[in-house]
Amino acid sequence: MIDSAMSRRNIITLSSAVLLSVLFPYLTPYTALASEILVFALFAMAYDLVLGYAGMLSFGHAAFFGIGAYTTGIMLVRVYPCVMPALLAGVIVSSLAALFVGYLSIRRSGIYFTMVTLAFAQMFYFTAFKWTGLTGGDDGLQGVPRPPVGPLDLTSEITLYYFILFFVFLSIMIGLRVVNSPFGKTLQALRENKDRTMSIGYDVDKFRLIVFIISGFFSGLAGGLYALLLNFVPLSSLYWTTSGEVVVMTIVGGMGTLFGPVLGALGIILLRDIISNFTESWNFIMGLIFMGCVLGFRGGIMSIIKDKLKLYV
Repeated sequence: MIDSAMSRRNIITLSSAVLLSVLFPYLTPYTALASEILVFALFAMAYDLVLGYAGMLSFGHAAFFGIGAYTTGIMLVRVYPCVMPALLAGVIVSSLAALFVGYLSIRRSGIYFTMVTLAFAQMFYFTAFKWTGLTGGDDGLQGVPRPPVGPLDLTSEITLYYFILFFVFLSIMIGLRVVNSPFGKTLQALRENKDRTMSIGYDVDKFRLIVFIISGFFSGLAGGLYALLLNFVPLSSLYWTTSGEVVVMTIVGGMGTLFGPVLGALGIILLRDIISNFTESWNFIMGLIFMGCVLGFRGGIMSIIKDKLKLYV
């Protein structure tokens, strides 16, 4: 009886979330803001696989986001204007970058792992900054087109929103499959007690590397969609502040919940847009909000929602 009530409550809540996401572009001040929230929700969800489930604090995930954005943009501008191959190239290159960075960094732990990932991200940033002929340097990659995908006209902001929403839904379904699989449960065991996980025979480094690559894959997808949204790729997409933003979104939303970072991205980007219309000191205000979230409810927004609605998702 109790389990049935819980199940009904979960179904109603998730159905409401799906309906809200469909209507969301009509509720925000402008459609592009809704699309930006979706992109960073996907990026934060990808990052949560590393931080929330595997317990690895990476400060270099902007590298995979930016590489996905630049690869997609370069394919569209300089190779062939076709969206799907460009997005595919973006996720492949960002996954390979995650393999490279992860292989050289996962043997470190704690602050050493964090600093190594940050160093690699800055290396990619300065490469893009100096390689002006390919990336546009400080000006970013300009003129990224939005060619149609079959009957879909992506120059329409509302069509682009639902195009991005499709990939976000698909990524969430894959993410749920990953975290609820034996692989995902092993990651959580690794997060809670690395030594015990090693003692029962698991190859910890292999699991950490695999989840790092999966996270890089989805981060690259978010970056590719970001390039389509902006019609250009800013150099800041590779900068360490972008890594910092996704860390904040994940912590505020709730680590290790998959849906929490989505809420974190929603709250932070929406608040940033609203506050920045009234004051130039919005960074300071956002910092205060972040401190309040960390000190007031360490489980993030998702923990409050779970407690209030008695959800088990």
